[in-house]
Amino acid sequence: MTIPAVRFGHVAFRVADVERSVKWYADAFGARKVFHAEPLAGRQELLFLEFAPGQHIEIFTNGSERVTASANAIGYQHYCLAVDDIDGLIRHLATMNVHPERPVREGRANYRIAFVSDPDSNVIELMEIRPESAIYSGGR
Repeated sequence: MTIPAVRFGHVAFRVADVERSVKWYADAFGARKVFHAEPLAGRQELLFLEFAPGQHIEIFTNGSERVTASANAIGYQHYCLAVDDIDGLIRHLATMNVHPERPVREGRANYRIAFVSDPDSNVIELMEIRPESAIYSGGR
């Protein structure tokens, strides 16, 4: 049996302050709001922010309890944004007082990475991928 084509759609999370999050993602990464569904007949309010065509995060509103997990917890850890110039982006984020947990470093497959967090502590990996990388480029 052939598996039908599959591709990644989006990552979703709940935020404490939707306007703060929309502004932060716009200022940090140039993301723009492309869809906003108001609460309707018991259905949750949600928004889609787009980084590039077809690349989104979905934000649910009214978050009130921060999830805490141990360092070895099973489950979600972060999502990744591929960037063309990680050093330039880190300098830009610094103007917003957003700093990586530790300096940019080499990854194991010809890429450079750093981790930052959004206002709700969602961890975001920033990854500058070199053309010779075995991941994302088909260079296996």
